[in-house]
Amino acid sequence: MNRQSFGPPSTRAEERGWRAAGLLVDVAGRVLPATAPLCGFCDGEDIGDTCPASLTCPTCKATPRQRCRRPSGHTAEQWHRSRVRAADLEDQRREEDGDTTLPARWADTPPAPTPSRGTR
Repeated sequence: MNRQSFGPPSTRAEERGWRAAGLLVDVAGRVLPATAPLCGFCDGEDIGDTCPASLTCPTCKATPRQRCRRPSGHTAEQWHRSRVRAADLEDQRREEDGDTTLPARWADTPPAPTPSRGTR
């Protein structure tokens, strides 16, 4: 499995610049397209990984395409960590199943620990 040769970027603009310059690769080592289409679940770009908005949030139970909610019921500014972690675990599962379309992980970002079976 390939990793990006540097990173992670400090901003989304920097990541877009690296993509446009042909510096980012997928797990098979192929250069990612210079531009990314819009994500079908959130306001961002579809970079090929699992979007947290495609999953139900384990914390607030927001359904796919819904923003996370604060305990007060207001919209949260960011995805809950548990939702982001669930998306990362889904990407790990996709990698283990041989999906080569995922963007390669950043050079210094370890995968999320896999939860032990039989526990929550």
